[in-house]
Amino acid sequence: MGGLQYHIEFLIMSKKIKFYYFAPHPVPYHIGIYKELAKLESLEFCVIYEDDIGIRPTYVKEFKKIIKWDINLLSGYPHEFMKNYSSKPHGGFLSRVNFSIFKKILVDRPDVILFKGYTSFSDWLIMLLAKATRTKIIFRGEATLRGTENNPVFKQQLKNFFLKKWLKMCDMVMYSCSGNKEYFKHYGVNENVMLPIPCAVDNGFFQNERKKYIGKECGIKKELHIDEGDFVIIYVSRMNSNKNLNALVEAVNKIEHKNINLLFVGDGPEKEKIEKLCKSYSIKSTFVGFKNITEISKYYSISDLFVLLSKDFENSPKALNEAMNFEVPVIITNLAGTVKDLVIDDENGYSVNPLDIDEIGIQIHYLNKNRYVAKKMGEKSLEIVNRWTFEKGAYFINEAINIIMRK
Repeated sequence: MGGLQYHIEFLIMSKKIKFYYFAPHPVPYHIGIYKELAKLESLEFCVIYEDDIGIRPTYVKEFKKIIKWDINLLSGYPHEFMKNYSSKPHGGFLSRVNFSIFKKILVDRPDVILFKGYTSFSDWLIMLLAKATRTKIIFRGEATLRGTENNPVFKQQLKNFFLKKWLKMCDMVMYSCSGNKEYFKHYGVNENVMLPIPCAVDNGFFQNERKKYIGKECGIKKELHIDEGDFVIIYVSRMNSNKNLNALVEAVNKIEHKNINLLFVGDGPEKEKIEKLCKSYSIKSTFVGFKNITEISKYYSISDLFVLLSKDFENSPKALNEAMNFEVPVIITNLAGTVKDLVIDDENGYSVNPLDIDEIGIQIHYLNKNRYVAKKMGEKSLEIVNRWTFEKGAYFINEAINIIMRK
């Protein structure tokens, strides 16, 4: 009997496993993991896109302009697009309506699928058809606990009931960071069916970009009218009220700031307000607007400190990973899902209450006055972020697939 079982397991594991990764649309931060999965010879792998937002110019209301990513999002891995019948693809339950899912699951018959989310029609259709065909399911997420999970209100209680049932139907659940793991555990997922899939950016790309600008920092500062000796604090984000941009300005105003320059990379409805606030406090500031993937490294390269102070929950701010590739210390909101993984207090930066203006100012002042400490912290940032890679993500997805197939 043991020999027969071994023979069956060998046959299962020796054939290529058909693996479909369902994704809402192309996103720059996910392309790297697709490329790594495509390298695995054990998989017959394909990304199934539910919409083509991301590869076509899209109007962003906050920026009041049309945005298109300036890197190739479709090379290096197999992919297909399904027709999206939704008339409102930017949000809501009917943002993804893909009837081709019937063919992808009922006809193609993948062995394993991976998808994230439960908020669209297509998410529900994927789950329904996968369970009907006994297709193995990997669910991944990035959500974190918000402190409202035990509220007695009906909406939250309904979510508690539903999400526990939903996650129980999955064969494996993959978490993106410590905060996301805590979230899944709260909703009843056992550790023995969980594996990590680290929130990562293309470290190799950003580190190569950094090399291009070594020795050019003074020229870039001159171009931007930033004094050579200024301590440059970079803030990369959409400029909306949630990003709490005024907290940084208020914190800097409380300390000596004659040699501090705030570099804002982004756009949005709060831009004009923040410009006026900086001017009223005589704080040096530079606003460069939205910058695309291939442009942003120029600004990271002249930065001495990265700050992100969102006052609402940030699941996995990728700008944090990006900045750490440029060897800068970080000050980040304690509401970020990846803060426990990427920020070690006093080693590569600080996690802060985004509303504690005095504490934020103290940390900025210390790093500005002790730049050798800031440099050492920046080196630690690079060491930490180098552990968060697409390669690890692909490795653990493959592990999840192997565990499921052995079952």
